[in-house]
Amino acid sequence: MAYRDLEFPENFLWGSAAAAHQTEGGNFNNWTEWEKIPSKIKDGSNSSIACDHYNRYEDDFDLAKKLGHQVHRFSIAWSRLEPEQGKWDESEIDHYRSVLQALVDRDIQPMVTLHHFTEPVWFRDLGSWLNPKSPEIFAPYCRKVAEAYSDFDIIWNTINEPMVVTTMGYVFGEFPPEEKDFGKGLTVAKHLLMAHGQAATQVRQVYDEIGREQPQIAPVISVSHFMPADSENDDDLELVDYLDELYNHVWIRGAIEGILPEPAGDGSRYPPLDNSVDFIGLNYYSRMVVSSELDFMAGDMPPKDPELERCEGLDWEVYPEGYYQVLQSFGKKYDKPIFLTENGIGTSDDEVRQRYIINHLQEVHRAIQDGVEVLGYLVWSLTDNFEWAQGFSSHFGLVEVDYETLERKPRESAYMFKGIIEQNALTEDIQEKYLLD
Repeated sequence: MAYRDLEFPENFLWGSAAAAHQTEGGNFNNWTEWEKIPSKIKDGSNSSIACDHYNRYEDDFDLAKKLGHQVHRFSIAWSRLEPEQGKWDESEIDHYRSVLQALVDRDIQPMVTLHHFTEPVWFRDLGSWLNPKSPEIFAPYCRKVAEAYSDFDIIWNTINEPMVVTTMGYVFGEFPPEEKDFGKGLTVAKHLLMAHGQAATQVRQVYDEIGREQPQIAPVISVSHFMPADSENDDDLELVDYLDELYNHVWIRGAIEGILPEPAGDGSRYPPLDNSVDFIGLNYYSRMVVSSELDFMAGDMPPKDPELERCEGLDWEVYPEGYYQVLQSFGKKYDKPIFLTENGIGTSDDEVRQRYIINHLQEVHRAIQDGVEVLGYLVWSLTDNFEWAQGFSSHFGLVEVDYETLERKPRESAYMFKGIIEQNALTEDIQEKYLLD
């Protein structure tokens, strides 16, 4: 097969992403408590040590620098900064200042996520995102973080994957708090949208008060490419349109338009959402094939395609074409640039990871050539980590972690990715080497 150099736009940003709970160790939050319940984590592990990134962040960032990364996305653990409502742990605030400084010292752009799935136990006990006051309860934490770190050049992410929090925690019941109630899910989606607005408002106000130029702010959404089990079945096609709108578009459209959209809200305006989205953070991993003859809300899905490679443990099908389709959809619907904040695969076979990254970047380049504005691309993840309910059984890292010794070892895919970054291109040579070998 003949390949050609695929060059990316000037100032395109390359790097990796991670989350506090999955890497730091030593956290105390709603997830650490949930992990104590037998059988909740599929491999029986817990996040008590995770990757010990809390103590090893400088070594990890040395690796990121060595591997050419220009931006690193990470989350701040709300439960560390506000262990009791209204009470702040200054030592933890200082810790994250050191984390930010370590990135800056290595000339790596920090991208900070304010909420990445976990929350303080006290917030859980107040009803979490079902509490109608939850967005306002979240706001002081966001202001505190902005006040503490506004002297850094930060790209801000507010809420990570709100529809995953909604569906996995409140509809399918596979994440805490294990609710299975569609109505509650809609309530949570609305409150997370309001929380995004509160977060953006707090950050903007702090920057205004100190006279700093406004930063770039965005929510990060998870998207899937929905496909019909039978392309000739009108009911399947209708289900695809419904799920695509509900999962991929309702929430982000509300954030951009400044409203609480149906079915989560009543369509009313919510002023804190105004000017809350500078770009769209977009996470893509796989497609989702659905059938109108199966009960989707009960988790019934058509059989997987045996010809497609799968994500380890999570069983997601590798489907790069879906990346292009999603990017095209978002490029047409919204007048906002897109930052690809997560893309990757859990696998112990690094050749699968190499193919995954290249094939997905081919689709990203195709979308850019067709007019979609894409600002950057982050691999999930810098290191192997604690993959939520999967525990340590799914290996997403460009860098392998030995969980006995916590030794880090870059995989070949990490060096392949370094070559892409250095060239700001998916070169013909890289494609031939890793796709044809």
